[in-house]
Amino acid sequence: MTRESPPGLSRLRLTVAELLAEPRFHLRLVAGHTGLDRPIRWAHSTELLNPGPYLRGHEIVLTVGASLREPALAVAFVESVYASTASAIGYGIGDVTPEVPGALRETCERLGLPLFEVPPDVPFVSFTEWLAERLATAHDVEHDLGEVGRLLGLVGSGLASAEAVRGHVERAGLPDRPLVVASLPVPEIPTETGTPAGVVMGVADGVAVLLAADELPARELAASWPAPCGIGGPVPLAQLSRGLSESRAALDLARRRGGIVRSGDLATFTALLGGIGPRRLEPFIEQIARPLATYDAAHGTRLIDTLQAFLESDGSVGAASRALFLHVNSLRHRLARIEAVTGRNPLRFEDRIALAVAMWAWNARS
Repeated sequence: MTRESPPGLSRLRLTVAELLAEPRFHLRLVAGHTGLDRPIRWAHSTELLNPGPYLRGHEIVLTVGASLREPALAVAFVESVYASTASAIGYGIGDVTPEVPGALRETCERLGLPLFEVPPDVPFVSFTEWLAERLATAHDVEHDLGEVGRLLGLVGSGLASAEAVRGHVERAGLPDRPLVVASLPVPEIPTETGTPAGVVMGVADGVAVLLAADELPARELAASWPAPCGIGGPVPLAQLSRGLSESRAALDLARRRGGIVRSGDLATFTALLGGIGPRRLEPFIEQIARPLATYDAAHGTRLIDTLQAFLESDGSVGAASRALFLHVNSLRHRLARIEAVTGRNPLRFEDRIALAVAMWAWNARS
């Protein structure tokens, strides 16, 4: 049975590989190379043969092997640690054995559980002290990101002036020119690296908001997390609320289609339709697109294909007839049939818009 990750785990973003790379410990990996991306929450030292009931998950379990003198006992120990979803085992050499027991290595390798050698001069308590330092730093960074995120939320909702953000902008060293505003869904609070240089960043309601001189920091974060990204602006600081609104609207569209969406992408026909819920588009499908499809199926006609070509030709009868290899009169006959089936005249601008919406919704339906 697996356990849920403990609260705060995703915020720390510490892995076995990062622990092994810490120079103060001089650790040596001896087994379980495939599990180096396992997250670490805490450290627990034990000489119990079955430590599982005392583990909450994602610990590094430290032992000197006092109870592991027989191969069968070492196997049982590893299996207990593995079943508890701990992330790694650290074996302190020198107290009981001069090297890691073979049965311990073999079982960890079989299960993909990282096993590292702890030098005699590294006390186990140093691991918990180091993790405590990391947790404290993570808490401070998370608190700062949350405070900035709350402030940006107030500005975006009109409850605070953009001037309230000026101090953060100046401390980040941003130039006195329009700011790019970006919004990204944050998969985990980025406490490992903190806020990138030259950027104001806040996190609220699962969304990271960045203020920067250009798009580069947002593009880099979107690629590294990875996550969709909405970019607004650039806007002067006094118009920050507009940039925030644009970036959130762009993020909404980016969530649906992926990648990066800029504010300029919002003022398009497809972006407008993409922001309309399926229930609002359903009448266009049921009253226009589906009757055309039903008619085509019953009569062997190509009214939907004809309408698509006509719309793609910007309502030009001549261009559409050439695209379909039809005589102009034949195309006009089909357009008249489309009007008879749907009650919308493709030659009338307002009706053509309704027909275009119906075709977009028909093609976009899942």
